[in-house]
Amino acid sequence: MTDKIFPNIGIVHFNKKKGCRKVIVKVLQNGETYVSVPWLYPIKLAEIFVLKNTEWINNQQNKRKNSQKLITQSQEKFTHFHDLEIVTGIDNSFRISTRNGVIKAIIPQTINVEDPRIQDELIKTVEIVLRKEAKIFIPERVKLLSQEHGFSYSSIKISSAKTRWGCCNSQKRIVFSLYLMTLPFHLIDYVILHELCHTVFMNHSKDFYALLDKCCGGKHSTYKNEIKKFPMDVFPKFTKDNL
Repeated sequence: MTDKIFPNIGIVHFNKKKGCRKVIVKVLQNGETYVSVPWLYPIKLAEIFVLKNTEWINNQQNKRKNSQKLITQSQEKFTHFHDLEIVTGIDNSFRISTRNGVIKAIIPQTINVEDPRIQDELIKTVEIVLRKEAKIFIPERVKLLSQEHGFSYSSIKISSAKTRWGCCNSQKRIVFSLYLMTLPFHLIDYVILHELCHTVFMNHSKDFYALLDKCCGGKHSTYKNEIKKFPMDVFPKFTKDNL
């Protein structure tokens, strides 16, 4: 691995990989920048790619700093249906597992839990758990709320979208982000009802909001303001490559 200091970025770590087909830039938890470089690709060209994307890298570093919450300690109900247990191991191996409603991470004594490598592995596992929870909980909740309010839909899909909680097309196919599971239950219902209302009105007209407000028991405005306090990219991964 080759390290180089860049103005306005800091230390950038270049790592040549035989299986890599393009230059990939990744900004980790602590803002450090790692660059994967194809085995036969000149480091100098990779450095030029980094310089051209200084502004993008800075933006991702700032997002990491301002929006990322480190996963550092055990917590009951870390997700809606899973506890988190973080313990220190007796050897130098890092292990993480999910069993019986518990995400258990064993951290080596020689590595701080805030280490970017540990954080990225924890985040990957949490996202897997959120997806599993979403696939079980959301379809059942959509079914119940649609029956309660008289809606119909054709299908439900779970995605990893980080720009919208959900969407609905003209065929009444509804897609929800797995990050919907990071919201309180009443806001999950609010998003589900929002998308179900789109099966009737494919717009944000007065009629649409009147229907949504009715389904929310007159609390549409309250929920709309409350949901703004919850960022979608609680566990963001930032990468950039030269396609």
